[in-house]
This record gives sequence, C-alpha cells and structure tokens, in this order.
Amino acid sequence: MAYNRRVSYLRALVGAACGPESAEGRDSTLLQEACYAGLLGVGYTSPNPNVGALIVKDSEVVARGVHRVCGKEHAEAEALSRAKSRAKGADIYVGLEPCCHHGKQPPCADAIIKAGIARVIYAGDDPDTRTCRRARPVLTEAGVKTDGPLMPRAMARLNDAYYYRKTFGELFVTLKLAMSLDGRLALAGGDSQWLTGKTALGYAHFLRQSHDAVMVGVGTVRADNPRLTVRKALLREFAGPDVDYIRLRHPVRVVLDPEFSLLREFRPPDGELDHPALNIFAPPEQRRRELPWLVLVGVEGKSPSGVAAGKGIEVIEVPCDAAGSIELALVWEKLAQLGVYSVLVEGGVRLAQRAIAQRAFVRFDAIIAPLLLGGDARTFAPDLELAQVDECPRLHDVLNFSLGRDTLISGYASGFIDEALRRMPSQ
Repeated sequence: MAYNRRVSYLRALVGAACGPESAEGRDSTLLQEACYAGLLGVGYTSPNPNVGALIVKDSEVVARGVHRVCGKEHAEAEALSRAKSRAKGADIYVGLEPCCHHGKQPPCADAIIKAGIARVIYAGDDPDTRTCRRARPVLTEAGVKTDGPLMPRAMARLNDAYYYRKTFGELFVTLKLAMSLDGRLALAGGDSQWLTGKTALGYAHFLRQSHDAVMVGVGTVRADNPRLTVRKALLREFAGPDVDYIRLRHPVRVVLDPEFSLLREFRPPDGELDHPALNIFAPPEQRRRELPWLVLVGVEGKSPSGVAAGKGIEVIEVPCDAAGSIELALVWEKLAQLGVYSVLVEGGVRLAQRAIAQRAFVRFDAIIAPLLLGGDARTFAPDLELAQVDECPRLHDVLNFSLGRDTLISGYASGFIDEALRRMPSQ
C-alpha cells in the first residue's frame, strides 16, 4: 500500500496531538506516522480502537498495517503479513500496545514473536483490562525489546471514545458547533450556510466518519433538510489525498423530535414510514448493517399508534424532566443499548443549549469562523445562572488547531484523560 506524503490537515492534527510528547529522533517520527495510519481505518473499527502499525528495517518502512473492521485483522497482523520474511530482525511501531489475549483475532504479541521482530515501540497502553500492560512481560520474556508507552496522552486523545468507554463504561458524546467570533450559530432569520470554509466542513465530515451516530434536532431537519452522510469530496478537504484509503461509512442518524412530529405528519396506508421530501428518510448504503440507520427520539407517550417505523428505523421514547425537557443522559443510555458507542451532536441551537445546560457531552469542538453575526443573531449559550467565574464550565486538555481560515478549539468537559491513564491496571 503506497501512501501519498502530501501534507493533509488530518496529518497535521495528529502532529498537534502528538507534539507535546514528541522527542527528537526517528522513534517519535515513526510512532506519529503509525498513529496517523490508524485513523485511516476509522469508520468500521468501532467499538475497537483505531490502530496503525509500521514495520521498519534498516531505516526503511517495509510494511504498514491498519485495523479497518471490528473483529477482523489487527494492524500488527496486517503489517506482518505484508512484510513476510522482512519482518525478521525489524522494528514495529504501533499506536496501541499489542494485544496478548485471544478474542475474535489471535494475540498480536504471539504473531510478533513468531515473526522474529526485534523491537516493539508503541504509543499508548490499552485500557482493555484483558491486555493492558500485559504485552511487555510476554514480549520481553521472548527476547523482544519493548519501548512504551511513549505517547500515552496523544493515543488517548486520538482514541478518546474508546478510552472513555473502557474507563467509564459509558457512551462518548462530542458536541460540535460552528460559530462566529461573537459566539453565534445563525442569523436572526436562521441562515447559517456557510459560516465556515471547506476545510472546516471536511473536518465535520471526518467527525461523522469517526462517530457511530450523528444527532440533530427536528428544527434542523425542517430548516436544512440534511443528509447527515459522509461525502468524500468534502472529507478530502480535511484528510487530503489519503482519503482514498478511508472506507466511507455513514453514521446512524438520530433526530430529537420531542412530539414525534415527523411520525405524526406522515401516516402511510401500508404502515411503512417513508418521506421522500426529507433526506434523512433515505437509507444510506455505506453503513454498519448491525445498527439502525435512523433513530427518532421523543417524549414517552407521544409516539402515535398505528405507524410502523420500518426496517432499520428505531423509535425511542424517554421521560422528560420537571421542566418538560428530555434528559439527554437517558437518550445516551437507550442508544448504547442499540450498540451505539459514540454520538456526534451537530445542532441546532436548542439541542446545543440543552446539551450544555445538562452537561450532556464529553468533548466540545468549537469551530470559530472569522466573522461577526451581531447581537440579534442566534446564540448557542443557555442561561447557566453562575455567580462567579470559578463556577464556569471549563474545557480540559484543550487543542487549538487551524482549519484553513477557521480555528478549532477542542477540549473535554472533565480531565478524563488523566483519569483514564490513572485507572490503567498494573501488570
């Protein structure tokens, strides 16, 4: 597999994540490349992590491997298969420590030993208790030199949904908002296309590719008629030429529709839900078949009777709180029961306000465009009724990154990375 070396924003983002833990020399450079290669497999790996591997001999990369599908060949195994006899005496650079347990695939540690690899260099420990910090003694006993974890925080960030689920057992939620310099999402009349440039749009499509589901409110569906798919042309604006190595996968579409108005508006005589005027009702071809392709979420008892949602469509009813608002934490629990492990919350204004007011997100990605919309434009910020600045919600492990003309500020609602690394079991 030949990789185009032209710089992409995705590659630069990986560099920014790895930068604080990088050092001078070959190991950091090649380990960062392995982390980048892992992200080219994003999409069908969930709930597994995104892992890449490089086999290096005599200063030459002789083979690469990428984990691409959950349950299928791991990155190390693919790289070893490609390297064949050249693996003997070589080094292998891998994002996550090699597994040493029997799952859907045999242990990578055994394959590394059998191939005659001389040295293993890895970025982060695996939070999976079946393998966490167990590879080193196995490899060392077999005479394989092992160095790592050399970039533990970078690996946790680049696989944050995986680390979060393995640490806390909960669904991972990213709130993504595109806004103006004055913190507005749309003009007073609702127009918001397009606040950001093509690179930022490409990043948004990468987020869709890397999350199991994407969620919007019913108001966004009516106003924008979104497809909520991943478009390769836009993904290329962020990932660059290596987009050709990413296997497109459209996320599960989730619509928060408290009154189930979309169901009520269309009552087909044959009981099959279909709405040709709305893009979200067209099932995408490139998707994970074990998951529904559309989920409609509303208040308990509001779903109309006599309407069959149809194959691949789920209807979720949840109770509301005393103020009549749906508790998103309950929605996350229902989605997790369906096999969804990560959700991207895209909008609109009311959904963003609800997510912030309820602290119902793990990561917040703010894409800021260099323009002003004015005080009469629509804001995403709810009333928080704070008395002091010290009470303000703050982001942790913040990453600032340029997306062409726009700027990404990405951080977490808590110091979960510190906690995830602290909870790593000892050998």
